[in-house]
Amino acid sequence: MSYIPEEVIQDIRQKTDIVDVINQYVQLTKKGNNFTASCPFHEDRNPSFSVHPGKQIYKCFSCGRGGNVYGFLQEIEGIGFVQAVQKAAEFSNVALDERYLTDKNAEHKKENQTLYDIHKKVNDFYHYYLLNTTNGEDALNYLTNRDMTNDTMTTFQLGLAPLNSEVLLQYLSQENFSHEDLLASGIFYESSQGKIIDRFRGRIIFPLRNSKGEVVAFSGRVYDENLVSQANAKYLNSPETEIFHKTNLVYNLDIARPRIRQLNQVLVCEGYMDVIGLHQAGYQHAVATMGTSLTEAHIKQLGKLANEIIFVFDGDDAGQKATARAFDISSKYKQLFKSIQIPNRLDPDEWIKQKGAASFQTLINQADSRFEFYRMYLKQEYDVSDDQQLAAYIERLIELIAEIASPIEQQLRIQDIVEQYHLNESILYEQLARARQTSSSSTTQEVIPVNYEHEPVMDEEWGAPPPEDLSEIDFSHVEVESVITPTVHKVRSIRAFQSEKHLLACLMYYQESWDYIAQTNQAIIMFHETAQAVYFELQEYYYQGNKMPLTGIVDKIQDTEINHFLTTLIWESDPLGYSDEIINDCLRVINEEFILLEIKELKQKSEQYRKEQKFTENNEVINRIMSLNRQLKKR
Repeated sequence: MSYIPEEVIQDIRQKTDIVDVINQYVQLTKKGNNFTASCPFHEDRNPSFSVHPGKQIYKCFSCGRGGNVYGFLQEIEGIGFVQAVQKAAEFSNVALDERYLTDKNAEHKKENQTLYDIHKKVNDFYHYYLLNTTNGEDALNYLTNRDMTNDTMTTFQLGLAPLNSEVLLQYLSQENFSHEDLLASGIFYESSQGKIIDRFRGRIIFPLRNSKGEVVAFSGRVYDENLVSQANAKYLNSPETEIFHKTNLVYNLDIARPRIRQLNQVLVCEGYMDVIGLHQAGYQHAVATMGTSLTEAHIKQLGKLANEIIFVFDGDDAGQKATARAFDISSKYKQLFKSIQIPNRLDPDEWIKQKGAASFQTLINQADSRFEFYRMYLKQEYDVSDDQQLAAYIERLIELIAEIASPIEQQLRIQDIVEQYHLNESILYEQLARARQTSSSSTTQEVIPVNYEHEPVMDEEWGAPPPEDLSEIDFSHVEVESVITPTVHKVRSIRAFQSEKHLLACLMYYQESWDYIAQTNQAIIMFHETAQAVYFELQEYYYQGNKMPLTGIVDKIQDTEINHFLTTLIWESDPLGYSDEIINDCLRVINEEFILLEIKELKQKSEQYRKEQKFTENNEVINRIMSLNRQLKKR
């Protein structure tokens, strides 16, 4: 693991203006003392994303995301913490010592830097050769005739490899790359005469980028259909190298990532042209696998960015088989997988050209679930006009229904089969029970973990302001707005939650509050789990001797819910003064809520004992309730 000292992290954070950084990704508008924009992390019709320049934090008051500059870079770029620090250092022109970047990935990058450099130089050459030379005109016309714009070609850095390899080699000769390095790149091969040959010569070039946007390989396409043969395939990909592994790479993920996060949805296509066509039509959350079947590595990468993964394969037989394989390999994961069935055996690009870009959204909206896809697909295997084959077909459907998590959806699917084939419902439910046992014993769905590098797109932690219910307490010394509130099932007492926020605000800004708690030997037990977790984080930060800014605490918190809670608390609170009475009043309200909760639970227990005629036990409970009520009156 790489290690960057805390003082270096703080120094870079303090020298990096979060407004300047975020403005590189979204258009910020000044509103009062802060800046606002439409949130880049979800579909945001009314701008709800704010940046606080004074506190150097951002917050979306719709989806709940928030954090400091490092958190934003991690979220928007899909990178880890060390990479975010690097990125921030670049923004602020701070030189970051290489000794802090010696993790496995950094070592791998350093060892293979020459291969990255070769790919960058070759990509620049291919792209220039397509757009700016007379030799590129035929290929350019081919792409233009396929309705591809110059802007699209630039976005995807499309290129052309010259027929004569010497043109490229002469360009690269200025860089002093060795013979061995050029061959190791996979772009070139050595002929029997010992000459270095560009394996992509005469082809339109699609650069293949990793998740960071670095070119690591190429795919070349023959644009003269007369030249396609068994010996000269339409597409040719780079061989695997130290920096390119095709079963891991997702085409266009670096460009599509922001839109995928925003929509919480990704379109998975078969080929590059499908992705480019969809992107040009406005569907900028499309990606493709590298000419291979979908792999678990692909699913894990995509599942960290979106909950809904939609397969958009061609409508022909090969596309249907690819969809079936994709559903099979994805069945162990809990993301929502769907497929688009494009009519008339068309591919996505053909459909959009015939029906228009807007019509494709209808296909997305009508995408089939795994069950719906197989319901039609399996009819190719079974002749449902034959009773035995119909029975086998329905048994397969029941197995699929058993894998559906929702009991309501299971019931709806069973009813569909009953109505369509006029079968006895009870028999189908017996079959479903047996299939459930088999399914539960043989399969376990895997949850793709969410961490700092890929937080979930939706978070319902923040809702409407809770009503003011603390009029008897003087909170004039600490100002905290009331826009934090957990979801309904998490909030057990708005009154306690308000007090917890005020108490945490005091602890954030005033060392005296920690001194007072230590002197009075008070145990701090919050009524709500998230507030308790934030207290522990603040406690650790304080006792380790860390100083402000408070945004430094955010760097240490890996839990999304706690991170969002703390960010909002920092946003809303301001240091306006301290008194011991604030601490006492907050703790009193919190303790009262614990007592009220216990009374509520005891009343339920008393009612149960009364019904069961357990008079002795009930008397003990009643005595306890009376004792607790006396405690409340004394407070």
